[in-house]
Amino acid sequence: MCLQWNRFIVLILLLSLFFPSLTDISFSSSIQVAKFKQAHLMGSGKEIYIVSTRDNSSITLTRYKGDMRSIIFIHGMGSNHIIYDFDENHSLARYLQSKGWDVWLLDLRTHDGDGDFLFAPWSDREYINRYWDFDNTLLRIDVVTAVDFVKSQTGWDKIFLSGHSYGGYLAYAYAMLVGEENLSGIITTSASPYANPEVFQQLFRSEMTEYGYYDGEYAYVRPDGKTAAYPASLLGCIFYALTWKFFDHSLLFYNQITPLYIQRKCLFLADAEPAGVYVDMMFGREPNKYDGCWVDPQTLYNYSKNLDKISVPILFIAGGEDPQDPASDIYQAYQSVGSIDKTFYSFPDHSHMDILLGDDANDLIFPVIANWLKERGS
Repeated sequence: MCLQWNRFIVLILLLSLFFPSLTDISFSSSIQVAKFKQAHLMGSGKEIYIVSTRDNSSITLTRYKGDMRSIIFIHGMGSNHIIYDFDENHSLARYLQSKGWDVWLLDLRTHDGDGDFLFAPWSDREYINRYWDFDNTLLRIDVVTAVDFVKSQTGWDKIFLSGHSYGGYLAYAYAMLVGEENLSGIITTSASPYANPEVFQQLFRSEMTEYGYYDGEYAYVRPDGKTAAYPASLLGCIFYALTWKFFDHSLLFYNQITPLYIQRKCLFLADAEPAGVYVDMMFGREPNKYDGCWVDPQTLYNYSKNLDKISVPILFIAGGEDPQDPASDIYQAYQSVGSIDKTFYSFPDHSHMDILLGDDANDLIFPVIANWLKERGS
């Protein structure tokens, strides 16, 4: 064991000498938490709240305090709040705070940006229940807890809810199943409420049975399967980072719109997803199973066919080069929602993550979000 750790430490030291940009991020979670606490003490308007849930788990809310109406942002699958606040030049959170908005970044349970590595000393490999899922857990507990907490802290009777990728799916589902009485509006980025495209789904089919199984039209968590879908090991992330430029990453990034250093650093920030969430997102969005729709595979509730239940103001933002959540599908959602006040934007030459992390987001995309919010009240 001692020999293993010695090798590990030597490896990190060598990497810090030859690839400092990589090792900087590998320890960023603990560093950033320290900075957050320091910033709060200095009165910068940035605060962190760890909020207990009714099932004895917890969520984390990072706040950029402002005087205007509150907005909650929900990250995507395997991700965390850092996609909204990567650094000074790539931060939707800081951009909107500068315009006066009260910004809250939600980290769902198991999402803390520490990489969930198998043998990293700064990662706690937090407890995960395999049966935590999309609708009963993330939606009806975590997001509901976040909305209620923000309302209680701020006094606003309604807030804006926004999500990226499956964070956007949670925003749609909140409006459909929890209720719109708490919402001033919805903003989704790169979030198609339909089945996964074949080009995306085929990457996961071979491993799906490790997490769940079909029983006719239904799908369930495998009791003896994997507890969670974990990111790559630390060594795997280092390898991928070193060889990143030699592979195709168009599922996430297009043509270096997002700088290479961000693309590589994202590897070290991924978080685990419980098997229940994995089953809901992969089995329930299987393109060959439910006529191209997104359904809850335990109840067969059809999210795609209930989009007309959404009636609050809604802004859809899509990437024209996003093969994971295609702009054409998001436009179909725009046409299908029941909202009278609805807006759709598609940005060419942007893939899934470029919408938030691209070098041009600050000048091209963030102003669209800020202007949309401004037109719908403070």
